[in-house]
Amino acid sequence: MRYRALGVVIIGITTCSWRQAAPPASPKFMAPLQPLMEVLRRAKVSGSLELSRCDFGPPPHLPNLRVPAAVGPLPQVLREMFADDPVMQVTQDADGTIRMIETGVPTDLLDVKIRHLPFELNGIAFQYAAFTPYDALRAIVHTPEVLAFAKAHSIVIPPPVIGIIGPTGPYPAESPHIAGSMDDLTLSQALDRVLKTFPGIWVYEDCLCSDMKSRCPVFWFFNLEGPGLILEE
Repeated sequence: MRYRALGVVIIGITTCSWRQAAPPASPKFMAPLQPLMEVLRRAKVSGSLELSRCDFGPPPHLPNLRVPAAVGPLPQVLREMFADDPVMQVTQDADGTIRMIETGVPTDLLDVKIRHLPFELNGIAFQYAAFTPYDALRAIVHTPEVLAFAKAHSIVIPPPVIGIIGPTGPYPAESPHIAGSMDDLTLSQALDRVLKTFPGIWVYEDCLCSDMKSRCPVFWFFNLEGPGLILEE
């Protein structure tokens, strides 16, 4: 089986620590996601995946994905692939974005409204722009509104991820990036905005912390194209 190198960004909102992770292009890391990513890549469509369970380890916990029997509308193809996950619902937004959501996933954190998230300072955008999905995702999940909601609802959000494996800056000015600001968006809408610049899928896993009381949700981002990139705590 051939494996295509896919760009990967990982943000783990969890108390677990991943000391070592396999490179994103390795068969062990990418195998569970490969069929899904290939279907979305061929369709040139981005999306989101919300899971009601997790196993605290890369890649996200997925059931065995079936090979679709026939070509058809993209939501139908994906439903066939997730046939072994009876609680998975697949829909497609008017703009083409694919939504894969397991029944029972809490959306309270995803629905938190972010008033203002700047990717500039004093009108200067370039130095403060997000040149990777990681930069954008880290900023989104550490906005004051998200942190305040998490504190009030026993949700654990760790300090910013600092380990980097893969290409880093400086980035050319013509590189894809997010500048300006995001205003009056929910957390999930902000993640959707990231997809406009960096096509791929964002993943949300609802996890229970080791104390079996607090929630430790995990966010992932997988690029459909681009060089391999993995970030870990």
